[in-house]
Amino acid sequence: MSEKIPNQESLVLAERIETAKSALADFMKLKPEEAVLFLHDDGTDPETLNILKSAASQIGSTIVEIDLRKRKNKIASEEFENKAIIDLSEDENDFTSEIYEKIKETKSRMASLGDLGPEVFERDGPMSEKLEDLQYRLDKMESVLKEAVGFKITSVYGTNLEVPLRQAHERQWYKDAGVIEKGKWDNLPGGEIFTTPDQEKVRGTLVLPILESEISPQQGVDEFVRLEIRDGLIISIQGGKSAEKLQKYLARDVKDEIKEQKQEFKENGELKEKGKSRNPGNIYRIAEIAFGANSKARNVSDPKKSYRKKGVSVVEAEKKLGTMHLAFGDSRHDEEGTEGNSAVVPHHDFVVPRNGLTVEMFVREDDFEKSSNGRKIISEGGLNFF
Repeated sequence: MSEKIPNQESLVLAERIETAKSALADFMKLKPEEAVLFLHDDGTDPETLNILKSAASQIGSTIVEIDLRKRKNKIASEEFENKAIIDLSEDENDFTSEIYEKIKETKSRMASLGDLGPEVFERDGPMSEKLEDLQYRLDKMESVLKEAVGFKITSVYGTNLEVPLRQAHERQWYKDAGVIEKGKWDNLPGGEIFTTPDQEKVRGTLVLPILESEISPQQGVDEFVRLEIRDGLIISIQGGKSAEKLQKYLARDVKDEIKEQKQEFKENGELKEKGKSRNPGNIYRIAEIAFGANSKARNVSDPKKSYRKKGVSVVEAEKKLGTMHLAFGDSRHDEEGTEGNSAVVPHHDFVVPRNGLTVEMFVREDDFEKSSNGRKIISEGGLNFF
């Protein structure tokens, strides 16, 4: 009897499962005796779910699932205890804040993959990036960035932005290779280094050729979206239909934040977060500056293609080596030395593509103010960190 030859589809699936196994072992330190809890909803890609379930099963883990769309009651702490958690839910839901609290309370750990598709597990995909390579690049990047007092960012799309950091190196840079420790959660794939800039002093123009996938599944824009930023706040959003979509999305975030804070005050008689600004308007405030370090991550949508075409998930694209991203909203990063003072629920990342990007770094305050003696760590898309 002749041996059955596996078809191309079977070979691709087997390769993806092997990549997922390596990623779970490297970044989650998954052990055969552990149970893995999968969180999913209607937006979860079934192929991605099956790949990760197969990988965890082959490692020897027990599989547990919670469908968040069908769940009515609260999640009990014991459901999280002694488990590695993989969150594949795509939509914000009533359990989001509850899940994060349970992670800390039970000292479990969680990898969030959001709207990533099965292609991230390709042999040369972003989940195949080796941990030691990421750590090497991030160490080299930190050795450069830790001297910075500010950045001037320009792009061929029209970005012209000044991003000062806090004086006297008050904040630190965090190297996020994607390794997830107990009591923590993180996005996968890994590969970025970030901090919070001076939240009251960022100024200039940020031009976006793409929107975050959570805001617009078809991430390209009909016209470049132009954000005017003063004193760290977005004061205007200009462009076409994509700009209108962003305006409406952020306005809805503000309404939801007000509702959430009212409910929190009603239940507790106070707002729980101490020492942080709870102003809903902080949804428009700068919250993060970050640089990608994953050489296998894909670029964001090509602005030359139809803006209706679905692009690469921002969870992946923001990790692309040579790109950078800026975030607005919540600046509670849960990493010592990186946190800002804005405590709101939303946190939106906007990727600045590598094509035509220039980032000039300054190590002296007077040089930053005069735009002199800077170092171009990214020069018209060319990477000069190393």
